[in-house]
Amino acid sequence: MLETYNKPIIGIVGRPDITGNDEEVIGVYEHYRKAVIKKGGIPILLLPNQNLIYETTKPREMPKLTIDEKEDLIKVINMCDGLIMQGGSKWYEYDEFICNYAIDMDIPLLATCLGMQIMGKVDNDRNNIDDYATFENDTTIDHFQKGIKYVHQIKIEENTLLSLIIDELHIDVNSKHNRHIKKCNSFKVAAVASDGIIEAIEYPWKKFILGVQWHPEKMIDYDEKADKIFSKFIKEASRQLNLENIRN
Repeated sequence: MLETYNKPIIGIVGRPDITGNDEEVIGVYEHYRKAVIKKGGIPILLLPNQNLIYETTKPREMPKLTIDEKEDLIKVINMCDGLIMQGGSKWYEYDEFICNYAIDMDIPLLATCLGMQIMGKVDNDRNNIDDYATFENDTTIDHFQKGIKYVHQIKIEENTLLSLIIDELHIDVNSKHNRHIKKCNSFKVAAVASDGIIEAIEYPWKKFILGVQWHPEKMIDYDEKADKIFSKFIKEASRQLNLENIRN
């Protein structure tokens, strides 16, 4: 385990939700928080900073981020040595802004499920293509199943960051999604399912920009491959921290 002063700060991008008592909240799924702690990181919650209720506001009806709001987000992001974009059901402009900034500044980023779809949206917008994260019903396997350890197998592409991390080309994953990325442009496809659905993407010219369509944070206690993903992510975030210490 890392010494406290060498532990990287991992910013987990908050997800809007509503509690059983109809209270609007922005929070983090416990599996992410616990996975970060287990692998030696310090988790913090990154909150959106527009003055409105996110869960009850439709993303397309949101006002655009102002310059001041973007600068405030950057201040918080710069406190982090690595970033996690959680799964969920919808995203907002602040998600895309954080994702773009992480890529531009080469901040280690791990995105799962919806987080990977946000990466696809950012990628396509940069290339003026709108072919991203659409609903599909013509797949040959069920990508959305709850409550089981493994849903289907994926094939990892050779010579990718993911293949170096996992050191295997076929693994089982706990997929749970009903959207998917149809096309990559700047990103490299790192894994696919047997029906051709893209299951992982990465940015080949960055230290650690990785999106996976499954939920390794939920598998970390029983699956060595999931543990390897978080170990590598925290390791790269630690390197980011050390670089900052050298600069300072």
